[in-house]
Amino acid sequence: MSKQVHFTSVSPEAFNHLKDKLKQLGLTLQGNEGNISEKGINAKYNYNSDSQSLQINDLSVGFPASMMVNENSLVQRMTQMVEEYGGRTVS
Repeated sequence: MSKQVHFTSVSPEAFNHLKDKLKQLGLTLQGNEGNISEKGINAKYNYNSDSQSLQINDLSVGFPASMMVNENSLVQRMTQMVEEYGGRTVS
């Protein structure tokens, strides 16, 4: 089952920080929008610097990443990273 998460108040600095942290996990975000398909993690993302919003759609975790994280724990990690820089999750 895939997950969606939408963040607001995500400054460009926060987005760059999130990209750096995800890169440490082996996930590369190229530019402000695109697809992630690495290490069993798949998602679509779109960051809008004007509205300071980040949408992550169709997030799914398969093997081998599923041995360490699932969709919920990955969303929780991303939420913590974004909130460190003043962003917040949209319900």
